[in-house]
Amino acid sequence: MLEKLIEEGIELESQAEEGTFSKYFDSVLFETWVAKSMLYLEKSYPESTVTEKAKLKYKVMDNTTNYEFYQFLLGTLKGIEDLHAASFESFN
Repeated sequence: MLEKLIEEGIELESQAEEGTFSKYFDSVLFETWVAKSMLYLEKSYPESTVTEKAKLKYKVMDNTTNYEFYQFLLGTLKGIEDLHAASFESFN
């Protein structure tokens, strides 16, 4: 699931639109990816400070900040993937 969320997030980049001050998303696919990613964090890491930070950022996100939130959320998912890979490598 994690790898799929990361792949979907990377693919979303091409749908970012140029705004007056920054990029933004205006699509159902973006909202779907955010929902799935947030649910993944809440289910897998309910007590994590990173999940709490994501929830706070999600609550204040709008079209002027959703690209920044996208970068944060994709970075968070990639960070989790890196930690999983590092944990797996320590077993070898």
